[in-house]
Amino acid sequence: MSAVLKVSGLVARLHNGARIVDDLSFEIRQGETFALLGESGCGKSMTALSLLRLLPDSVQVDGGKVQLADADLLSLPERDMRKVRGGRMAMIFQEPGLSLNPVMTVGAQITEALALHRGLRGAAAEARCIELLQQVGIPDAPRRLHEYPFQMSGGMKQRVMIAMALAGQPRLLIADEPTTALDVTIQAQVLQLLRDTQQQNGMALLLITHDLGVVAEMAHQVAVMYAGHIVEQATREQLFAAPAHPYTQKLFAALPGAQRRGQPLAAIPGSVPPLQDIPRGCRFASRCDRAWALCHEQAPAWTTLDGGQGVRCHLYATADAAPARTSDAEVAVQGPQAVAPAQAAAEALLQVDNLQVYFPIRKGILQRVAGQVKAVDGVSLSIKPGRTLALVGESGCGKTTTGKALLQLLQPAAGSVRFAGNELTGLDAQALRKQRAGMQMVFQDPYASLNPKMRVAEILQEGMAALGAASSNNDRQQYLDALLGQVGLAAESKWRYPHEFSGGQRQRIAIARALAVNPRLLICDEPTSALDVSVQAQILNLLKSLQQELGLSYLFITHNLTVVEYLAHDVCVMYLGRIVERGAVAEVLHAPRHPYTQALLAAVPQIDGRGAQMVSVGGDMPSPARPPQGCHFHPRCPHAMPVCRERYPQASASGATHIVHCYLYGNAAEGTAGES
Repeated sequence: MSAVLKVSGLVARLHNGARIVDDLSFEIRQGETFALLGESGCGKSMTALSLLRLLPDSVQVDGGKVQLADADLLSLPERDMRKVRGGRMAMIFQEPGLSLNPVMTVGAQITEALALHRGLRGAAAEARCIELLQQVGIPDAPRRLHEYPFQMSGGMKQRVMIAMALAGQPRLLIADEPTTALDVTIQAQVLQLLRDTQQQNGMALLLITHDLGVVAEMAHQVAVMYAGHIVEQATREQLFAAPAHPYTQKLFAALPGAQRRGQPLAAIPGSVPPLQDIPRGCRFASRCDRAWALCHEQAPAWTTLDGGQGVRCHLYATADAAPARTSDAEVAVQGPQAVAPAQAAAEALLQVDNLQVYFPIRKGILQRVAGQVKAVDGVSLSIKPGRTLALVGESGCGKTTTGKALLQLLQPAAGSVRFAGNELTGLDAQALRKQRAGMQMVFQDPYASLNPKMRVAEILQEGMAALGAASSNNDRQQYLDALLGQVGLAAESKWRYPHEFSGGQRQRIAIARALAVNPRLLICDEPTSALDVSVQAQILNLLKSLQQELGLSYLFITHNLTVVEYLAHDVCVMYLGRIVERGAVAEVLHAPRHPYTQALLAAVPQIDGRGAQMVSVGGDMPSPARPPQGCHFHPRCPHAMPVCRERYPQASASGATHIVHCYLYGNAAEGTAGES
């Protein structure tokens, strides 16, 4: 099969001379997916921008060759390069909300690409635009054509970006983290769309990601990138069977899952070095537990192993030096870390019954209430001391709203929230302030939730002062030092600002802020959703150790089911404001009963390198302003019966703790077996 793209010795430099993309060489064949894998900051996106010649002013390509079919892209004049971008080579950017023009309809943005690269205008362009939107799975394409990006969900905006990229019928598509922060079901739909498009037209795909699950599902060839270098390159099967470079092995060992539930994850210490300040020798040496003196003095050469697998590591420089390859299981940190005790007989720390949060829909000049958005519609749950309850579901199902309502940051319309035996709903501000010391929240984006104008010490002291913890300044400073040490940060870091920390360190600060008032319950809202696997491992290890040391309880809001399997004791599956299935993690994740839970699990990528296709649930979640009659999931359910469209199913028990709302089970299913 012929190569669509050949990259040889590509170098991109900052103006001060620092190499941020250093001597990259690879090729992508027709119909092939080439994955560029690595942590944030290792140079993956800069590589893509170098290929397209879209680098910022402070960076320039300083060597190498980039050949797209018969064209040398680095030597083309800018006029010709504009024809290549979007035409022969297109790119899907990481954040569609920032990449789409907010003041242009999606149709206008797609037809702009059609006019430039295909010469289509007027009715022909509109017809092709509708065809593209239908191809990427957007329902009611003729109407959506005239909508703006803000009127679409995150998954639909990503599909619009794909439609724009496909408008020029490119031979090579660059997808830069196309599924980051998407729900597992939407991720499965987007990846299946890319796979189908590739099969139809033989397009080559350069997939940039830090998600090993996405690589396992999509890639044919994989290059692992670290600090501007490719440190390992292999086929998908070779990489997942026997990763060679210590960095790749540690990425695998940092993955959460049921098999590592009783032990800490093998988090990689430190972070990727700044690309403008690359260390001498091996760039991974400062984080590698197998490094020796040579690694700090001399950069390793590229070594080709059996089967064509390549690695940049001194361990493989000579046949005598090459040790037996280490599997991810062997790299994992060993040692007992028992799961928090079940405490089955303990009284619930948090008890929620029939919680409802409705937002009014106002219309007209007088802003009369014309309806209700039922964001949370009758949620009941309980959390016992020292246990973790995971709340999982797609974006928009009401998970975050539930968390905020528990803290009374949003006023419930109805229902009961009891914390440590005290009813929180209806309390006045002064009484509620006293209760909030026992319940704290860790938000999804620590950079957005930390005040950028305050030092860490001021951020931590703010809550302590408000709730009267540690009265004297000397006591507070000692407490802050101990608190930062507890979350793995140096005491002197309290005088720095949030922007001076990495993403994982900022999340540690957010956790320290929550712990500052000695809470008994932490509500963690997607605390690891946008983090690299190595940083995610650090945060999960921290949460687990804090639970053991302090006896904390967690409500862990997430859509990452592998994290749930590693961290949680119990799980509630939420769909359109209601909990459809609940139980112990082993019950719900290993023997799911509700079709929605089964669909979520089927959409999770399997990290085994076999390339088995994910199964995605069709369609999008309906609007909570207009929920379907009957079972809310029936428009997307492959097992829907007539009764599912008429009334909501009652709870059915399949064990002491396993509860499901579905007509397929229990007494609710009686008398409906013949309906199909």
